Formats: sequence, structure tokens, C-alpha cells
Amino acid sequence: MSAKNTFGSQAAKAFCANLYTTWLSEDENVERIRDMLSRMLALSAAAQNLEIGAKKGKAADTEALSNGAWHSDPAVGLSTSSTAIDEDTDLGQSPRPTPPQRSNKSAVLKSADDRTPSPIQPSTSPSAVARFAGGVDELDYPHRAGSPVVTPTSPQPKPIVDPSAPLPYVSSGSVSPHRAHSLGSPRLDSTLNAVMVSGDLAIPLDPSTSLSMTARESMTRFVHTAGSFAVTPPANLKQATLEDIPCFYSKRESCGLHIENDSEEAQELNRLLEKNDSVKKTVWVFGDISSKVFKVPIWYKEALFTDIATRCGLDAATADTLAAAQIRTVYSDVYASLSASRRLYDLICTHPQKEFITLSDLESMGRYLVAAHPGLQFLQQPEFQEYYWHTVAVRIMYMLERQQCGRIYWRDFDRSDLPDRMMDLDTKDVNLVLDYFSYEHFYVLYCKFWELDTDRDLLVGFEDLCNYGQGSVVTGAIKRVVEGYGRPLSSGVPGKMDFADFVYFCLSEEDKNSEPAVLYWFKVLDTDEDGVLSGYEMMQFFEENQQRFLEFSDSPEGDIAYEDTMCQMLDMVGFDRVKVRKCGVTLGDLRSCPTPANFFNMILNASKFLLFEHRDPFGEHQIRMRVEKTEWDRFARAEYDRMAAEAQ
Repeated sequence: MSAKNTFGSQAAKAFCANLYTTWLSEDENVERIRDMLSRMLALSAAAQNLEIGAKKGKAADTEALSNGAWHSDPAVGLSTSSTAIDEDTDLGQSPRPTPPQRSNKSAVLKSADDRTPSPIQPSTSPSAVARFAGGVDELDYPHRAGSPVVTPTSPQPKPIVDPSAPLPYVSSGSVSPHRAHSLGSPRLDSTLNAVMVSGDLAIPLDPSTSLSMTARESMTRFVHTAGSFAVTPPANLKQATLEDIPCFYSKRESCGLHIENDSEEAQELNRLLEKNDSVKKTVWVFGDISSKVFKVPIWYKEALFTDIATRCGLDAATADTLAAAQIRTVYSDVYASLSASRRLYDLICTHPQKEFITLSDLESMGRYLVAAHPGLQFLQQPEFQEYYWHTVAVRIMYMLERQQCGRIYWRDFDRSDLPDRMMDLDTKDVNLVLDYFSYEHFYVLYCKFWELDTDRDLLVGFEDLCNYGQGSVVTGAIKRVVEGYGRPLSSGVPGKMDFADFVYFCLSEEDKNSEPAVLYWFKVLDTDEDGVLSGYEMMQFFEENQQRFLEFSDSPEGDIAYEDTMCQMLDMVGFDRVKVRKCGVTLGDLRSCPTPANFFNMILNASKFLLFEHRDPFGEHQIRMRVEKTEWDRFARAEYDRMAAEAQ
């Protein structure tokens, strides 16, 4: 095919693709498109017939001159692509004897065989129509690879298919069956015959064929050859509404309520109560009811027993037995519709409207743990028992409260891992549950406080706290801590910290990467309380830390300039964030930083920052492979081992 015709074919393809994507979405435009395509196909077929006729005349003249005789062939008048190829192939070869005459039937069958490869197809009948859309016909894809003629690939991009938009379906006329076409490179030198999406039914362009829309239209697809999906969906596409989209959450679930009750829990409750008309709180049956039905840990079953007795109108202080009917009634009326986390939240919370959990509620839960857990039977002294459950309550409040408000709301409780850790205490040792309940962690905190409280008044002042960590924390930060800037003091004595205040300080100092610690030290450094750490604020604390860097340095030239330190700290939190704001470091910058501990240690604790700078990468990897995953867990493990070794 000449370059001119090739260019015309490409232009026709692009033109038809634009017609298809622009007009075919409306039913009234179908006739206009079909008429235009028919005229284009007629012009293309006429031009090809003229070209084929010229080739035939040239080939006949050449054969007549070489042989000196003219042989008649009944199939010579058929304008098939295979004939054109055969005659083109004969050019330049030696003369052949006249083949025996073939019947018209065989010639017609050969010309009608659409599997015969040919660069041109002058036939415009519906059976010869291609099956691809956007100016790509059937020869463009490698499912024709079985043909002896292989055409080179074209760099033209493939049409993009939008599976959500429909294509009008032909309910009558000649259609081609479904076939699975493999993707391949399009041929731009082929004649455009029809438009259709790969894998869908072809649309014949016979004017006598009527196009109609059926239910099958939702299974077809819309093609845009420009490289993107259609801007607007067709008018015949059914639009989805909000009612058609299922809701993936509900207000009941956000409040801890089940949408449907768990039938397995009811069956398990009936199985456990079928042979027991009454259940005592001390027997194993009520323990199974608590853990398997109510999803309450066994060590907390007494709180569940008290709640059921109170709801049934019994005296919780003297009641020792519950009837099976009472347990079923309370379960079906109250607990069946609650999630496992909500059940624990309601048992812990003593607020009338169950709005939030306070520190006293957590201490009450700690009392049940000390009294019932077998791993704490050695803790017999009342003084240590009180310190233990008080430590557990403070650690839970430290991790779960929002902005140091002293309250734990339902949303914070549900998003935390506290319900899972409470259930883990039934199957694990207390010391294996590192979060909140570890006795070893309590022992480290208590001993650290006892070491600093030299006058045994159960309060720690400024001078006492300066000795923490061998005086590694800058005194300016210690002063603001004891004044209550890091956290409002609960001791009631100005400049003095009680045990709960010390727990907040110790947890924040040893694990500055935790979110509560970031808030704690940010409030300490924010001297003007404007919510932004400016350069002059951080310089007040860095001046003392700079002297410690010189003391720890091996050479007198190891001085670190404040400007260099600021550049490094801004790189830690992300200089782009600070550059846009042009006012300093905010709490959000530190929370988005992966390692805020390094930022704080450069200002507050020189020894810890130098340990980080000189760390062993291989040793660091081995440490992170241990059970202890946080800096506080690793610190508590090391301190407990040291104290245990000194006690021996």
C-alpha cells in the first residue's frame, strides 16, 4: 500500500475513533456514525479496487509478453486479497505453465477465508468487518500469528478500556462470537472496517442492520483511543447512588455495640449452665463463663460477678451465688450487644454515663489483679501491693490519656492494646506482659524513686532529681520539670514530685520516642508557651549541654557549634516543613519525626546522644531482635538485671 493510502488509513482510524468516543454514547447519533462509516468504507473499497485492477493489468501484460499466450481463469475476476498477493509474488519469477481451471466455488471460498493474510481487504460485507475499536482492526493483534505474513509492530498506544462504561449492543444482524484476544501491537497500514472492543461482540456496519439496546449493554465496555478514559459516562449508564453503596461502619460500632449478637456465646453459656442451677463466683464454672462467654479475663471475674449481682438487685458485698436465670438475663439484656472491648470498658469505668475512665478506676482494677492473679501471690505486703497497682494505673494513664487530661475516653480505650494485654494475663506470666503490668518494670521504677528520695518523705525535689542518670540531664530542664511544666504535679507541694510524677518523668526520659514523651519534653522546652520551639529557646538548654559535649570529647577541638547543631536537628524533623513555616519547630514536626529522641538528646542529654553516635550497627541489630521492643523495655531489663546482680 502506498504511503498516501497508509496515511489515509491512519487518518480514517483516528477520525472514526473520535466519532465513536464522542457520539456513540447517545442513541440518536448512531445513524449518523453508521452513514459516515459506510461512505468511508465505500470510498476505501473503490480506491483499492482501482489499485488492484492496475496491478492485475500490469501482471497480465507481463505474462502475455513472456508466454505469448493468454490463459483464461474463471477466478481471475475475484478481487480477493489472496489473489493480489499471489499475483504480486509472481512478478520477477520464471513463467509457469497454466494451472488447471478451478471452479468458481473454490475461488469464492478462498476469497472469503478471512484467515488468509493480506495487507488489503476490499470487501465491505458484514462478514469481513473487523472486530476492534478505535481504528484497530482484526489484523492488529497477534492472534493472527499463525499466518505466514507477520507485520511489524507499531508504536501507537493501545486503546484504554473503561470497564464501568457500556457500549451499545447489537441484538440483530450478523455478529461475531466472543473470543479471547491477546494483546498485541496495532497495524496502522490496515483498512478500517469497524470499531469494537476486544472480547465483545462486533457491530456490523450494514445499513439494514438495526442497532438496539438490550440488557447485555452493561457487560460491554467503552473505549477511548486518546489514552485516557472518557470524560463523562454515557447517558445510558445507570448511575450508582448512596443507597447502592453499603456502609462499612455504623454509629453502633463506634460506640462498641454489635450489629448482630454472637450466637456462639449464647450456645456456650447454655452449655455451661445446663447442669448448674446456681453458680458460685469461686468455682471454675464461673471462670469459664467469664472468659469464654463475657470475654472478661479470669482474674477480673470478681468484678463481673459484682456487676451481675448489682444489676439483679443483690447485695454485692455479701452475695456469693448467682442463679443461672440471672446470668442469662444480664447477658442477653446488657452484654450480648456489646463488643469485647466495650464490656471491659464498662466494667472498669465507674462514671454514671460511662464517659471516661479515671485514675481511681484503674487502681480498682489493679486491686483485682493483685488479689486474683497467681503470678503475684508473693506480693503480700500491703505497702508494695498499693505501689504496684498504683504504678499499673499511672502507666496506663500515661499511655492512653489525651493531652495529659487525666481521662481515658472510650475511643482511646478501644484503639489501644489494653484489652488484649488484659486477656494475655490469663495465659502468660505477669513479667512477660511488658506493657503496663510487668512487675519487673514496677520494681525498677520503685527502686529508682527510692534511690533519689534520700530523706524518705516520698517526695523528690530539684536537687534529688539532678542526680538522676548520674546527672546526665541538663539542670535547666530539671528545673522546669519540678516546676510542673512537663506535667501538672499531682503531689500538691510546689517544687516536689511524688511517685506518680516521677513515673511520668522516668518513662519520658528513657523512651523519648513515645508520643507521650514527645509532648512531655516539648512542653519543657517551650519556655514562652507559644506552641513553637524557637532557636533562642533551644539555645538556653544547649549551652549547658555543649559543655558536656566538650567533657566527653577526646580532643579539645571537639566543640560543636550551635549553628551546626541546629542544622542537624532541623534535618531530623524535616527542614522543608520548618522552611515553609519560618517560625520554628512545632509539636507536629516532632511527632512526624521517626526518631525524636535524638532531637531531644542533642539539647538535653549529651551522654545518650553520644551513645547513639558511637553505636555498633551490628550490636544494634542484635538488640532489636530481642523481646524488648522499646527503649523503656530495654532500659528496664538492663536495670533489673543490674539490681538483681547487686542483691546477690
